[in-house]
Amino acid sequence: ARDGHRALEIIRQERPDLVILDIMLPLVDGYEVCKQVKSSEEFCSIPVIMLTAKSQDVDRVQALAAGADEYMTKPFSPSRAVERVNSLLGVQS
Repeated sequence: ARDGHRALEIIRQERPDLVILDIMLPLVDGYEVCKQVKSSEEFCSIPVIMLTAKSQDVDRVQALAAGADEYMTKPFSPSRAVERVNSLLGVQS
């Protein structure tokens, strides 16, 4: 999505099995998108992975406090990302 508002619209319309968010989204940041997803009865069970260039401990803590299920920093290992997605979706490798 091009911004946080659009991300929330897509989540409401598409009802994805998993959401991958960047923290640095325009208009509504990834923290707020995550909070809104996780505070919604309808969407709170959707796993959220934060995938971001922000690598400070404070960013990780804030993302997890917002409800993120996983926090990964860029650059990232594609195989590690697939592993985390599969784990959160309950897919056996």
